[in-house]
Amino acid sequence: MNKNLKLRAIVWEIIVPIVLYYIVFLSTMYFIFAFIGHTTSTYMIAQIISAAITIPFMYFASYKPTQQMFVKKPKIDRALFINVLWVIVITLFISFALNNIITMSPLIGLSEGYAKANESFYASTLVIELIGSAILSPIMEELVFRGIVFGNMRKIMNVPQAVFLSALLFGLIHFNVVQFVYAFLLGIVLALFMYKSGHMYAAMIGHITANAFAVIRTETGILDNTLDGSVMAWGVSVVALVAGVALMVCYVRKINKGK
Repeated sequence: MNKNLKLRAIVWEIIVPIVLYYIVFLSTMYFIFAFIGHTTSTYMIAQIISAAITIPFMYFASYKPTQQMFVKKPKIDRALFINVLWVIVITLFISFALNNIITMSPLIGLSEGYAKANESFYASTLVIELIGSAILSPIMEELVFRGIVFGNMRKIMNVPQAVFLSALLFGLIHFNVVQFVYAFLLGIVLALFMYKSGHMYAAMIGHITANAFAVIRTETGILDNTLDGSVMAWGVSVVALVAGVALMVCYVRKINKGK
């Protein structure tokens, strides 16, 4: 692909979908806030409605039969079930470790945006937060950043570049240091899930798992003793991260052997 064609592909197949996603999602949020008011308690309701509108819009606006997320339809069988279990377990280890390490690091004190985001994310009921943050938002974001952005990047660059850049964009759209680091690292894992499974469902399940775990953990207070900055808390977090990365390596090798 020559430079002009590559540049056009980057603009129309990567940048435009992201801009379109923001226009649809944020304008919908704006109009909903105009009716119900913009407070921390109404934020998640607005996010649920906006995501429910944005998901089908982005799907139909960006649908291409050749795009990876639609090419290899998953077959419902034992292999699919085992793959889902791999994705869930790996995500739990890595998301737990990343949340702990970032929370206990100096990054938290450097990001006012993260504190404000948390106020809105966790100002509603557990059920509403699970619907908004752990189901609809992951589906919407995976459709855009793995299904469309990563899927299109793979057509114009090699896989490592596509994994890295799609994760970088995913981190940048969170607009604060804490969420950037977490989303960037998690984005790498999610892109690998999609690439190795051959379909977007694996990335969606991973993202849903990470967000659901974060919501339940925050609202119930479970595992708070692993966030106190003690040697034990750091040790548990590092071991969990190493275990998650090791499982990810095993998962990739397992998929490679099956091809």
